[in-house]
Amino acid sequence: MTCGLPSPSSAEAFTETTVRLADVPLWYHVYSTKAYPATRPDSFAEGWGDTRFAPLQQPDGTAVHTYYAASSAEGAYMESVLHDVALDPPGQFDVGELAHFRLAQVVLPDTIRCVSFHTPYLPKLGLSRPQLIDSLPACYPEARAWAQAAYLQCPRAQALAYGSRRNDAARCVMLFKQRLPGPPCKVLADEPLALNPRREEVLALIRRLGIHEI
Repeated sequence: MTCGLPSPSSAEAFTETTVRLADVPLWYHVYSTKAYPATRPDSFAEGWGDTRFAPLQQPDGTAVHTYYAASSAEGAYMESVLHDVALDPPGQFDVGELAHFRLAQVVLPDTIRCVSFHTPYLPKLGLSRPQLIDSLPACYPEARAWAQAAYLQCPRAQALAYGSRRNDAARCVMLFKQRLPGPPCKVLADEPLALNPRREEVLALIRRLGIHEI
């Protein structure tokens, strides 16, 4: 399957913007301990996984350590827990899977320099949001090539910034640990999704969406 994304050139017109603490005082990060039981709320993916924008490589071939965060808890749920659940028609979700998920509330550095993949900045790259952000998982390799190009061509960038595919009210960032000051984030809370109040919050979202619980 192809999304029809062109391959990035060696000198793309990427737009760099800043995300400040005043813009988003608190970020939300959902992580799973199912595949990696030792994962913590501040753990970065060190080259594993298969997402739209990661894994990425540094110029020397080693892995870029990445970390996804959303500007709302609901956005984080949609981008992780419910990422693969169909919405039209509504699919189903195994509530028992909540046992593997946790929600971290984190504060990021005062200023983060980002390559912006928000809609206004895509046309000058010859791209559209449906191609880059809204495409299906089968198209991840094509989208990831643009994230890799952004990382290599913008050496001062510390993250990618974009609008959530699953919840367009939420902002998302994917951080590059090697380019951030240490520690890269401050964890304010770390809560299990299998227990209230977060469990009821997720279930209420599932019911609003008409997703079938199993």
